[in-house]
Amino acid sequence: MPTGGLITLREEVAPDNMLAIFIVFLTAMFCALLVTPVVTRWAIQRGICDYPSSRRIHHDCIPRAGGIALFVSFVIAYTGGLVWEAGAFQPALLFREQAFFLTGCCCIFFLGLWDDIRHLPPWVKFLGQVAVGLLVWVGGIDVELLSVTLHKGIVLPGWLSLCVTVFWVVLLINAINLIDGLDGLAAGICLFVSITLLILSLASGKPMFIIGLSALAGSCLGFLRYNFNPASIFMGDCGSYFLGYVLASLTIQGAMKSHATVALLIPIIALGVPLLDTLLAPIRRFILGKKIFGPDQNHIHHILLKLGYSQRRVVLIIYGVTVFLGLVSLAFVFVKDQRAAFILVLPGILIFLAVKKLGYLEYLAADKVWGWLRDLTDEAGLSNERRSFLNIQMQILRSDSVEELWDNVCIAVEKLDFDLAELILEPAVLPGLRDCATMRWIRQDVGDGLELGGRRQFKLEMPLMTEEESVYGILWLVKDLKRSNISHYTLRRVEHLRRTIIGVLDRFVRKGRTEQE
Repeated sequence: MPTGGLITLREEVAPDNMLAIFIVFLTAMFCALLVTPVVTRWAIQRGICDYPSSRRIHHDCIPRAGGIALFVSFVIAYTGGLVWEAGAFQPALLFREQAFFLTGCCCIFFLGLWDDIRHLPPWVKFLGQVAVGLLVWVGGIDVELLSVTLHKGIVLPGWLSLCVTVFWVVLLINAINLIDGLDGLAAGICLFVSITLLILSLASGKPMFIIGLSALAGSCLGFLRYNFNPASIFMGDCGSYFLGYVLASLTIQGAMKSHATVALLIPIIALGVPLLDTLLAPIRRFILGKKIFGPDQNHIHHILLKLGYSQRRVVLIIYGVTVFLGLVSLAFVFVKDQRAAFILVLPGILIFLAVKKLGYLEYLAADKVWGWLRDLTDEAGLSNERRSFLNIQMQILRSDSVEELWDNVCIAVEKLDFDLAELILEPAVLPGLRDCATMRWIRQDVGDGLELGGRRQFKLEMPLMTEEESVYGILWLVKDLKRSNISHYTLRRVEHLRRTIIGVLDRFVRKGRTEQE
């Protein structure tokens, strides 16, 4: 496990040192205000724009390389703040933690910019994010302690520290990226979260990452001048990746001198909206059978838009929720006894009600989950019904003649609760047969009372055809739905039966050909 880097900055910032924080903030803000128009013109000239489409909410061509302005303004203000704190520029200042942090900034920024220009496949972007997470871990920016209290923590082994660190970095990168769907939404959330963390760092006397938070807040505020609705530029993936990475790395750096669970819990609370959206997105896509990393329009801001709110109203609503959660995180830190846990109860209840209101619980309804589990156990052959029908399939496969095959098929059809079955075989199945052979089975308790052609009858006509398109016959199945309905797995069982019969008939045909030769 990598060790901590060179400590070149003062560990504590005096309360009267607010001037440095203010200058870093203003530097980042004015840099963003000056650089963003330049980037806008450059992106338009290069054709790096978001064009209107079915997945886009906007109706105009908007440049999407605004992350360049965020990156430039942050790096200038951050490195300037490091020099300010040191009193004089020294190369050793940027070694280890700071050097790896800035290197990670460059890597994740250029990964996002490459994606904005070339539209990378999801797996390339994911591997790039993981690589950046590994980079910061190697540089000593890692989660070393976990604690469920404000006191003694548990030291993590190297492999677990690596997993937690990489997961945290990738999670926040994707959280900001997914929430970046409306004008000013991602930048505004990052602004409020960074201000919240900045206040907490000053109050706790552990301002190790104050410079980074000041630079981040200033960059976001200056960029919002052009990104808020109606936006003249989007941050693009280079911006959302960059913001997510900076938040992830700074919160880890702030947690390194305290217990990580408590320190990381603060941004988790403050980033409640994007993190919730990020965690629900893959679950929703998995349940609906969509690609887990594929795009969709069922994120929180999309759902609010579908409810009839305007873009600006949706952004302001999510801003308000973020500010509220920031206040909750502040209260959680200042109340340092058992009451801290109760502070999370109210926002927890509100989040649950909001998730229910947005319709996300429909994907996790008990009947849907239970139905999916039943399908899973049935497909895996774990249910008793599936295993008993499998036994019938094995009996059919062991059939040595057409008569024995038909007897076993009748057992299977009765098991499936059909009322009538008819098997019509082509002459190719039975050597010497000139016309088609027809075999019929009718349920005993139905007998002659079954009238074919009724409006409530469920009928299946299945060709017994091999992959080589050799047709051996037809299987007819009829069920009167007035007597009983079909079960949940009837069609699946019927398809298993059809394939089993085809396999046996194919064996009979090949055997007959061999005997003739």
